This record gives sequence, structure tokens and C-alpha cells, in this order.
Amino acid sequence: MWRVLVYVCDEFSPVEVEAPTLFALAERDPLRLFEEYVRPFVEDCVEGVEWVDVEGVFFSPEAGLVVGYVVRYRHGEASAKLVYSPSPEMALAAWDEARRRRTRRP
Repeated sequence: MWRVLVYVCDEFSPVEVEAPTLFALAERDPLRLFEEYVRPFVEDCVEGVEWVDVEGVFFSPEAGLVVGYVVRYRHGEASAKLVYSPSPEMALAAWDEARRRRTRRP
């Protein structure tokens, strides 16, 4: 079953958002996705969010969609991800592999 989850502070939390809305915002306005669906989970984990940057958007028909964020807060940085997948662990592994491939290119 495909589902939408926020991954922050090593925890997955379910989020209610329709797939068409998720894909449209991931393409057009990923920061709005953060503000509407991810921020409450980040603020439960860290204090004093100062800024957010979109780390990237990844899609694979098999693994799903991952929208990654870097969150700067009072005491450092944290990573947060919005995941749409039948297997969130597989989606995050595919995200990590895609990032490794991008950084290896000359």
C-alpha cells in the first residue's frame, strides 16, 4: 500500500495528503509541502527552526517519491524527508543511492 510519511529524527510519521497534490507541489513548490506537512514534525523534534532548504526531489516508479529538506535550527542542522512509497525504507535507500551517483560524476 502506497502511503505518505514524514521522516525526521529517525522516525516515520503518517501524513494525510492526496497523491495528486503531493506530486504537483513536489514539482512546483516543495517548500509549500514542507510548510503544510513537514514543519510540525520537525518542530516536535528540534527547537528554533531558522531556515529550510530543499535538498532535492527524487522519483522512481518502483521506489516512490522523496522530497528532502535541510533544516537549520538553533543548534545545528537536521534532515527531513517527505516520502510517498509502498516501502519507505526502499525509497530512502533509492534516494541515498541517487545522491551518491550524482556526487561521483566528474
